[in-house]
Amino acid sequence: MKLFFAIILTAAILPGIAGAQTSSHVPGTVTAIDAKANQITIKTEKGDSLTFTATDRTQILHAQAGVSDPKQWAKMAVGEINSGDEVVAYYRGAVDAKPLLATSLVVRTKADLSTLEKNQLDDWKKRGTTGNVSAVDPAAHTITLKVGARTVTVQTNDKTKFMRYSLDSAKPADAAASSLAEVKVGDQANVLGNKSEDGNTVTAEQVYAGTFRQIAATIVSINAEKGEMEVHDLADKNKKASLFIRVTPETTMKKLPEQLATMLARRYQGGRAGAPGGAGAEGRGGFGGGEGRGMGMGRGMGGPGGGRGGDIGQMLDRLPAMPLSELKPKDAIMVSTTMGSDPTKVTAIMLLAGVEPVLTAAPTATRDIMSGWNLGGGGGGEGQ
Repeated sequence: MKLFFAIILTAAILPGIAGAQTSSHVPGTVTAIDAKANQITIKTEKGDSLTFTATDRTQILHAQAGVSDPKQWAKMAVGEINSGDEVVAYYRGAVDAKPLLATSLVVRTKADLSTLEKNQLDDWKKRGTTGNVSAVDPAAHTITLKVGARTVTVQTNDKTKFMRYSLDSAKPADAAASSLAEVKVGDQANVLGNKSEDGNTVTAEQVYAGTFRQIAATIVSINAEKGEMEVHDLADKNKKASLFIRVTPETTMKKLPEQLATMLARRYQGGRAGAPGGAGAEGRGGFGGGEGRGMGMGRGMGGPGGGRGGDIGQMLDRLPAMPLSELKPKDAIMVSTTMGSDPTKVTAIMLLAGVEPVLTAAPTATRDIMSGWNLGGGGGGEGQ
């Protein structure tokens, strides 16, 4: 929603909508339509429910993607609007007035939004780069990313849009406006922009950055009704505190088949990749783990995964989704989560089960595997 409204509310467009400069406006999603009464009800981003009445003088316009001049947008009737469409309603007077008369309604349909999202994802797949921030140079306006085995320089400028992920959400729609000064070493960053021929430099149009956690854990209990699990973080050797992980419809959940888990265990065993210095041998007696950083964009926003991580990401992306009901207490999992405004309560972004053989062979493999998954795959959302 934010992308659409950011586009149509620019100064270049508002003057073209009759009465826009003298009206207040509110964006929202259509929840009900009464064509006979010429009324629509919308839910605003703040959660308020507002009903607008259209009169003979109300302009109802179907916003066209890529067309900035409202005079070229097709006109609609109230009866052509559907639940789930997005609307910017322009009105005069107080927002609590009854009836609330609309001077103009600018509509983007569910079909429009689906097309926009697909085009967005396609653009991010082609021009997106995802990695860990290893350096920030404010004077040069650059960010250095570790992308798999490669180093990529991100060149920013005054037109670059910076967004920072919420502590409690990995959704781009929940990200807040930010700046280069807020990008930190250790952040995960998703960058949209044109790349140099060798792929080592990106001219950034948009930068989404934030800090996430990567955890190896065992499940203590599961509350399916709440979509929440209590886990023991394997990095907490003293077992002092429980961690509560919320699973949402946006959480990507997959399970390694036994054969693939065995293959990955062999791959990481003996000090390779996520188990440097022979960590695999040290971990044979049981599980271990640590906390790293996870990605926040989800599927579709992954940049060019480099080295071993990208291969793993592609393998994991091909696995079928796993429901929460397949998990049980004592299962071992690897999970990328939000940081959490309350560090003991976080939201799962990506969760991988069936990892017991891998953690036994290489207790420190979590970061490599989960970062590789994010780098190699993708799904985003609106807001990019």
